[in-house]
Amino acid sequence: MKYLQADEIVEEANSWAKNATKGLIKDVLQREHINPNTKLLLGNALYFKGAWNPNEFNHKKTEKRDFYLLNGNKVSVPFMTSKNKYLYGSFNGFKFLKIPYQQGQDRRMFSMYFFLPDEGDGLQNLLTNVNSIPGFLHQDFELRNVKLLEFWIPKFKFSSHLIASRAMEEMGLTLPFMRDCMELTEMVHVPAGVPFYVTLIIQKAFIEVDEEGTEAAAVTLSVLYGCSPKGPVPKTENFVADHPFMFMIREETSGLVIFTGVVSNPQLK
Repeated sequence: MKYLQADEIVEEANSWAKNATKGLIKDVLQREHINPNTKLLLGNALYFKGAWNPNEFNHKKTEKRDFYLLNGNKVSVPFMTSKNKYLYGSFNGFKFLKIPYQQGQDRRMFSMYFFLPDEGDGLQNLLTNVNSIPGFLHQDFELRNVKLLEFWIPKFKFSSHLIASRAMEEMGLTLPFMRDCMELTEMVHVPAGVPFYVTLIIQKAFIEVDEEGTEAAAVTLSVLYGCSPKGPVPKTENFVADHPFMFMIREETSGLVIFTGVVSNPQLK
């Protein structure tokens, strides 16, 4: 790659990301991410749009309610509600609830799960619990079809920008980022003995949840350099997500989790 091509590569990569995500994600790659040593750019994108079943949420019933933040403050945000029955359960200090999306023309079935700590400041304990149980998000959750005494979840819309390579290195995955790495040379043809390594992995994601359904997208870009050459029945059946919680979107036939995230403040964009 010639150095003068860098601006064109940035423009092409960002245009691809924008088209692949229906305009939700833009400007993933920046000019400073490309230099004369850049040999390869790998990217993947995911776009999801799911509609709730008819009459799931009524706009007229949405109302402003308080959402309590981890720092003790509160914000007033729109909450959705419904009198429908939901698949609901509890496990080790948190409740979870499943809302299916309308099924498309194929056999795939998608659902959104909400994981709500019992305690207002219980998000970290929830995440620790989830991360400590292998395959937790892929399991068949023990859920009951119930009509909740009270049910409120906030509308939210936000995006995130993560330097994933930094997080991966901190977790102990160092080999792909080592300058003398020879493990990736089978991806492309390079001269024998010439290292080929990852310098940067960027992930940008977006999600919006409202009365209509969910729209979400994610893009991951990898920049590669080369050298020259089950739980108890709860006491009350309610689900009021008025404090930080976790969510995921999963395809039910395969168990594939396509999105996970945390809502710590629905007011933040």
